[in-house]
Amino acid sequence: DKSTGYVYVIFYDRRNYKDETTDVFLAVSTDGGQTFTNEKINEKPFKPNSFLFLGDYLNISAVNGIVRPVWVSSEGFTTMVWTAIIGEAVKNELKTSE
Repeated sequence: DKSTGYVYVIFYDRRNYKDETTDVFLAVSTDGGQTFTNEKINEKPFKPNSFLFLGDYLNISAVNGIVRPVWVSSEGFTTMVWTAIIGEAVKNELKTSE
């Protein structure tokens, strides 16, 4: 994010499981990449189908502290595209509109 200097990375991870069950994580660095914190951003874990390649279908945009990750998950032979809007500004805007 050019406006904050923060570095964001989105990735698939199986750290919480002993099989192919997969989550999606967002890593954030506020010190130029020296250290990162990780947060799981998918609502439901999934098991990728070995016939589908999902690794190239990740993307992320970060502007003014608002982060928009995009990822793909699968159920059987069905792929689904997911996104989220993450950031303090979004949280504050939602609070003031209630």
